[in-house]
Amino acid sequence: MSQDAQPIAAQIVLDTIRQRRTTDLLKLRPDPIPQDILENILSAATWAPTHGRREPWRFTVFTGEGRRKLADLFARAYAGSSAPDHASPEAQQNQRDRVMKAPVWISLELHIPQPPKFPQWEEEDALACAAQNILLAATAYGLASKWVSGVAMISPLTAQELGAPELRGFIFLGYAAEAPKDSTRAPIGEKVRWVQE
Repeated sequence: MSQDAQPIAAQIVLDTIRQRRTTDLLKLRPDPIPQDILENILSAATWAPTHGRREPWRFTVFTGEGRRKLADLFARAYAGSSAPDHASPEAQQNQRDRVMKAPVWISLELHIPQPPKFPQWEEEDALACAAQNILLAATAYGLASKWVSGVAMISPLTAQELGAPELRGFIFLGYAAEAPKDSTRAPIGEKVRWVQE
């Protein structure tokens, strides 16, 4: 990349980071997301930092009618949870219904290569970085997203059904029904300390 192009590329990345928003399920359109876009988003996930290039992440992607399997799984996991209303048929149905409100669900599975070589927190952080790459790549494609970790989404039953040792939740993706609201962050001066001498 030429030096002339570097500031432009940097600005695009910074703008994408600033534009990322968490979007509620009820604010998504049902439109499907093209397969090539999903593959590019997942490819971005694999470029997350990972100590020793261990890549401790795996993803299961639910789209189309495949979401019904996830919907049933969430309902069963919720029924087996310790949630106060876990036995309620309405609450279980709510778990099914919510899955169908987003066109894509991506599991965040922690698969630590064996034998363990690095501290578990490093592997967990690598998966979190992969998740952030998914969120940022989705934003770059004009998609809305949210990382969710309700009881059904991190349930041992859900993990077992997916063949995952551990789950860190799911990311759902879709096209926003309305433009996201502007947001702010505290100035870096309130969060950063400089040591220069």
